Amino acid sequence: MKILNPKIAKRIPIRDTEIYYEIYGEGPPLIMLHGYTQSSIAWQEFVREYASQFSVILIDLHGHGRSASFTKPLNVREVAEEVGLLLDELDLQRVAGIGLSFGGDVLLSLGSTRPDLLKSMVVIGANANWRAKDYPEVLATFQYKNIASFEWIRTFHAGGEEQVKAVIENLANYEICLTTKEVNAITASVLLVLGDRAEQIPISSVVELHKNLPDSQLWIVPGAGHYAHDGAYKEHFVKLSLAFLNSAGD
Repeated sequence: MKILNPKIAKRIPIRDTEIYYEIYGEGPPLIMLHGYTQSSIAWQEFVREYASQFSVILIDLHGHGRSASFTKPLNVREVAEEVGLLLDELDLQRVAGIGLSFGGDVLLSLGSTRPDLLKSMVVIGANANWRAKDYPEVLATFQYKNIASFEWIRTFHAGGEEQVKAVIENLANYEICLTTKEVNAITASVLLVLGDRAEQIPISSVVELHKNLPDSQLWIVPGAGHYAHDGAYKEHFVKLSLAFLNSAGD
């Protein structure tokens, strides 16, 4: 599939960092947020489908892609605040969002503190309650000294080896734990998507999140892993997510 060219591609100052974003298409705004260690490049092959109905905004989250590299430890709540400030800069409210894993947690965090900004969101492989330090075996393997096993990370980041190293090292700081009260504060319509073979995200935790969200739907994808939106599942995911985003808030 031919990749679309963005109408806008900019890196702008947000607080003490710089955040890169691209805009495609016309229509109501839709932000798309990538997983940890990725960048907006991960959504490139999805843009055409969504840009036919939305103004798609791809964002490189803090420290990733073409945004400025990490200069302080990762803080998921602060990353969400930066996304909110970017939307303020673009004079946008009531936007739709799609977020994978880290991107999904960022959406949930933003929705809990800035409910005015999000109308609807599709959250893939995230549960708003996850700490990397609970998975020491992952952290023991996912280290820069083992970069030869994670060569794909380099394709996402424009800042060279120092940025790649910082992304890998900051995984240990990944922590999000929204309280029930914070989850209850999310007013956006939410579609939760989880592969039934996804590792490290228990189905029970996403079911609990579903119960505590004021307006949510839950889709457990049979046979899918963490990337329940891609590969063999992509066509169905795009169709279902577009239907959800177009009907949310009606």
